[in-house]
Amino acid sequence: MRYLIAYVIGKLLGVIGKLTNRGSNLPGEIALKICPDLFKRLHPTGTIIAVTGSNGKTTTANMISFTLEKMGYSVVNNAKGSNLSGGVATSLLNAASFNGSVVSEYVVLEVDERYSPIIFKDFQPDYLLVTNLFRDQLTRNGNVDIIVEKLQQSIKNNVKLVLNGNDPISADILKENKRVYYGLARTAASTDESVNITHDAKACPRCHGKMQYDYYHYNHIGFYTCQNCGYHTPEFSYFANQVSLQDGTFMVNGIDCKTSYVAPFNILNITGAIAVMVETGLPIDEVCESISAFTIMKQRYEEFNINGRKAIMILSKNQNPVSFDQSISYVLDLKDKKKSVIIVVNNINHTHQKDTTWLYDIAFERLVGHVESVICCGQRAFDMAVRMKLAGMDENQVLISESVGEVKKLVENNESTLCILTELYDAKSILKAIRG
Repeated sequence: MRYLIAYVIGKLLGVIGKLTNRGSNLPGEIALKICPDLFKRLHPTGTIIAVTGSNGKTTTANMISFTLEKMGYSVVNNAKGSNLSGGVATSLLNAASFNGSVVSEYVVLEVDERYSPIIFKDFQPDYLLVTNLFRDQLTRNGNVDIIVEKLQQSIKNNVKLVLNGNDPISADILKENKRVYYGLARTAASTDESVNITHDAKACPRCHGKMQYDYYHYNHIGFYTCQNCGYHTPEFSYFANQVSLQDGTFMVNGIDCKTSYVAPFNILNITGAIAVMVETGLPIDEVCESISAFTIMKQRYEEFNINGRKAIMILSKNQNPVSFDQSISYVLDLKDKKKSVIIVVNNINHTHQKDTTWLYDIAFERLVGHVESVICCGQRAFDMAVRMKLAGMDENQVLISESVGEVKKLVENNESTLCILTELYDAKSILKAIRG
């Protein structure tokens, strides 16, 4: 009876949510309160692909869903990044029939790694793609070891893993499971030394010996060997190489691919998406052709003009240093002669945290000498300005506006390309302010 009540109320709230364009988590949250074993009563009929990791899981899950649909398959997925238990429940409920059947050829679920023991308590995916594991939202998640432990608790031995072999932490999880690795060859953006402050694999995840890297793609992602126990980059089943960072072309296992968002981390995500789809039995040439048509959601990356001037919004995840580091890399790679950066940092309201120590794990020093100015916005604008001062930025190049609505005045006479680094919850307000 509880399932039937949860089903009806969840369906009703889902319809209301679609009409109002809101509430992607709420129907599932309410349904789970009514029927705590809801996931046990929902029965997907198709192949279940779960995507998790610190960064890139929303985009990767979306590109998998896009590619499968483009190839003609029916797909159920939580496309808006609602990756907690409520969001996953909502997506399954929306597609479920009265008896709990979720009829679809594929179910693609983005899953928050910390919530995986809750979500996968009563059902398991067929394939689990792990994009990477970094320090992320330390006030919520703790260190990386805690996240690894959560995945160890939630994933059973019969789940096949698709792992980022360039990440020594991800590559070493769930040792009893069958697995394939994907990776990226050295590119023009790779470096001999890490240019980032955040490096979570200086010590080997197996023996805690010193790790040696032949090269880095970013942070601790690269080509590695433990000098103590010999743990090293595994053999790749899916390998991206011949990367052109100018036009976004590359190859995966000898098949041509293309992306409009040219960044090593995105190419790695694409390779992971290709890997998991091919593992389900799809032909790699068709997968590569279809995935090359995928474009990043405007909510995560957008280019536009303001009074004839170029502006770029790049979404960076709050309390996630690696995400901001990648946004900075993208800014530095732009060929525009003059660039100014707008950084929006607010209190982390959705987790009730006001912590800003994570700003000191981001390599803002890389901006010094390469941008005309940095405009610090939001409730923590002065904290951001202090961080830029400590990074070595000239105080005259740092502008401050606690009110996002007033930022337009600070950039009206600025002729540089505007690079806006913000996060999902602040994206609309800063775009509205910039556009006037």
